[in-house]
Amino acid sequence: MKSELPVKLIYPLLISRICDRLEKRIFVEDLVEGQGIKDRLAVRDKIPPKEYARGWFFRLKVGDRTGDIPMVYWGGSDKRMVEDLYSSIKAGDVLEVHGSVTTYRGDLQISVNPDEFHKLRRADVATVDPTEYMPTTKRNVDEMFEELMEYSAEIQQEAYYSLVMSFLEDDAFCKEFKQSPYSKNYSNNYLGGLLEHTLDDVKLSFSAAEVYDELDRDLLLTAAIVHDFGKVYEYEHFTSIELTTEARLIGHTVLCERIVRERARKIEGLTEEQMLKLSHIVLSHHGDYEWGSARSPRMEEAVALHHIDLFNVRMRGFIQAKEELDESDEEMIYVSKEGVRRPIFKG
Repeated sequence: MKSELPVKLIYPLLISRICDRLEKRIFVEDLVEGQGIKDRLAVRDKIPPKEYARGWFFRLKVGDRTGDIPMVYWGGSDKRMVEDLYSSIKAGDVLEVHGSVTTYRGDLQISVNPDEFHKLRRADVATVDPTEYMPTTKRNVDEMFEELMEYSAEIQQEAYYSLVMSFLEDDAFCKEFKQSPYSKNYSNNYLGGLLEHTLDDVKLSFSAAEVYDELDRDLLLTAAIVHDFGKVYEYEHFTSIELTTEARLIGHTVLCERIVRERARKIEGLTEEQMLKLSHIVLSHHGDYEWGSARSPRMEEAVALHHIDLFNVRMRGFIQAKEELDESDEEMIYVSKEGVRRPIFKG
């Protein structure tokens, strides 16, 4: 006798088989209202379940290399099942999504509703291509790195130069350095962003040393090159940018000072006084204690790098924000590290 499965069981099975061989076919920037979606998206953030008229729902922010979009999972009355599904999803996961594109308050979002035979599940990490989910620098990474090497060659003091090259000639370190983002949200928040930011800081430092004779150019250039190397260990960036436990508890400035000091022990001719000055600049380059600085800048080179770094971050953040403006966007947007709303002229 032929057995028949209920329709509500057949559809999830069919969807599961589709998801097994699902490859990324459409990107966030191409989504339109009313469109059905069966694709993979990376989890950026999540908001805990809440109750609504028909049960329990939760929100996610998901995306790919072209942008992010809110997603809502409309669960039923089984609160425990919805909470278990929510708990099983982590930032950085890639989800196989079967849903529809809707609008909420004028903005696009993805709705996933099991009552409409939609489905949501984690993808097999082995089948994920991270380049589909992470944006990358528009500049050529190899050319930027070569330019950084050229500026490094301008360092005259042998001990400082040897310290810098102990990093830049380390293939394993440089592989990570070239791929690392500079930040999670504000500026240079893409693969290659750390190298891009570092090179810009070095160029600005080189120019500052030409203007101010009081600056020790070798010390400033060395600090500009190494001061953010701790960010190599600050973020995990497989499909999204997430802080590591070390970064949350210690911070990248302290991580950087540690790895620089560790390398410095093996550099012949590097004095303790030189290392103390370099340590001070690394630990103080955020300037203010509330911004994560272990010390306020107390040397000319430390003051210079702090303001160079801050200028670079704010300028790059403003340029990025302007590039991302849509025709329908308001003129007032967030471009400040402190979350202050500032105007952007779009003309």
